[in-house]
Amino acid sequence: MAEKDQDPTPKRLRDARKRGEVVFSTDVASTVVFAVVVVCMWLGGGALYSLLRELWLHATSTSLLTQPEDRFAELLLHTGEALAWGTLPIMAAAAAAGIAGSLAQVGGVAAWERLKPDVSRMNPAQGMQRIFSTRNLINLLKMSVKTLLLAGLMFVVVRGFVDTSLKLGYANPAAIMTAAAHMVLVTFGWAVVIFALMAAVDYAHEHFEFMKQQRMSIEDIRQEYKEVEGDPVNQSRRRSAHFEAVYASLGDRVRMASAVIHSARTAVALQYLGETDLPRVIARGEGEVAAQIRRFAGEGLVPMEFEPSLAERIYSEVPVDQPIPRSLYAPVATLLRWAQGHG
Repeated sequence: MAEKDQDPTPKRLRDARKRGEVVFSTDVASTVVFAVVVVCMWLGGGALYSLLRELWLHATSTSLLTQPEDRFAELLLHTGEALAWGTLPIMAAAAAAGIAGSLAQVGGVAAWERLKPDVSRMNPAQGMQRIFSTRNLINLLKMSVKTLLLAGLMFVVVRGFVDTSLKLGYANPAAIMTAAAHMVLVTFGWAVVIFALMAAVDYAHEHFEFMKQQRMSIEDIRQEYKEVEGDPVNQSRRRSAHFEAVYASLGDRVRMASAVIHSARTAVALQYLGETDLPRVIARGEGEVAAQIRRFAGEGLVPMEFEPSLAERIYSEVPVDQPIPRSLYAPVATLLRWAQGHG
């Protein structure tokens, strides 16, 4: 089996994308969601505090303690409203962030092939091979590193708030809630940094694994070239047929020419229909095409003159089916008078 050591071609990557095989990191998507939630909590901290404070006042009101049967339903209603106003906007922002984080990576790929059941994935041997694959071991290592970093973060944050926590034993509930909210936001803020770093590592790893999976052998590249460009034998036949059609049309044009002027490299066929018309280029070419023009001119007994400088100038300045410019009237007129004398 040929070794797949070549980078994938653009076509290979496009085909993989059509099948739904793209670089995707779940860590990137989850980090975007978590970051948006933290930002929402930070921006809406005042509103959340007001909702929780109002809920606390209702829960500790005197009327609830003296008339629990009458006020319990009211407490449940206030609790539901507080939870709805406090969580629904954050949940909506998190859902939008999750969709955006996924679309930013895959670009809206819709591949139904990924939904088809794969019988090979039910093979126990292949399942064990996937479980103990290098990719899963690396994922386990990343998860372990992330867990250690988060544990270290919690230790540092809690240690930094030890003195504050001891003082809160004599504080009112509002001060306790403020301090707790501050500690939570600091913890979550640094957690976002850790998640972002790990997401960058995870995306780089997923990109490496994807490109490794899409690698091709020399034979794969040759086969793809045949599929795109066609078999070399058929391609040569099509090229020959194209040249024959071009030369057939070229021969008809050269035989209608009034004169042919050429250099060692180029050839130009000119046609002049009379005093009411301007001389125009009806065929031109270089290399093999120029040789064909000279051959057709010889077969058709078209007057032909070797004028290198004039031929090169007309070839470079005048397109096919266009009249010659005014600056070339004099030398072309001399050529045509000569051609009429030799026609």
